[in-house]
Amino acid sequence: MIELHASRYNEIRHLLTHKDGDFIFVFVQGVMDLNQPGRIFVNNIDQPTAGIVASRGGKYYLFGQEDDHLFNQSLIGFLANPANHANFYDLYFSSNHWLVLLEEPLKENTVELNRTHYIMNGDAAIPVEVQEDSGEFILTRIDEQLFERYNQEMDDSYRLLWDSAETYLDKAFGYCYLNEGGFVSACNTFYVGGGYIEPDIITQKDYRNQGLAFRLCQEFIELARQRKLTTYWDCDTGNTGSNHLAGKLGMAKVGELPILWWHESKEVIAKYLASYNYTT
Repeated sequence: MIELHASRYNEIRHLLTHKDGDFIFVFVQGVMDLNQPGRIFVNNIDQPTAGIVASRGGKYYLFGQEDDHLFNQSLIGFLANPANHANFYDLYFSSNHWLVLLEEPLKENTVELNRTHYIMNGDAAIPVEVQEDSGEFILTRIDEQLFERYNQEMDDSYRLLWDSAETYLDKAFGYCYLNEGGFVSACNTFYVGGGYIEPDIITQKDYRNQGLAFRLCQEFIELARQRKLTTYWDCDTGNTGSNHLAGKLGMAKVGELPILWWHESKEVIAKYLASYNYTT
């Protein structure tokens, strides 16, 4: 594995296309466009035919030809070593053949998940369903202060996704509902690049099924269109709430893909698998 300098990223764009469908990986484009931090490793510095895009946010994409055995061995060593990662990674592939090659060597380190992909087509109408603000919580655009609070109170992995609040506000955006206790629901930018933007949606347990996430997503998609960005996301196939929300918003299903997931905590893995019906 040889790290590719950012000045040469455009040389591998032709290798990044998924071989089996029209799937988009927004985190890959975010790294390629230098919007968000990450690294790219290839098998040959002069004529690369395979490689891996490693977003600092924990999403990885393995691309290109699958038959370079030396590269594959170094790749397995890289993925199996926790020192090379944050506390987790999601490994996506440009073809299912990569999964066949890696599933057995990485079986002690990863579990297989299934992800469903959606895209908001440019001519699709955004359904109208007004969620009135109340004194309890008010729809708010995320600013620098709220971005810092989001890091502290909701998801500290955003420090991996964005180098600073200033970078986030320059490249991305988000909306939230707040009450006196803090964040109630939020639709934030997970990744942005290549003309696409990927939302990240979370609602506190006590406030679910009230239409809050839907209303935030309406605002998010509308602003994305104003900025000439196409909304695209993928979620766990077993996450009925997220899949239902995508359909309710009028997003078109692209398809389903397997990934490999590693997390440093076995307890987190067990809870996740049980939540989305991977275990009986």
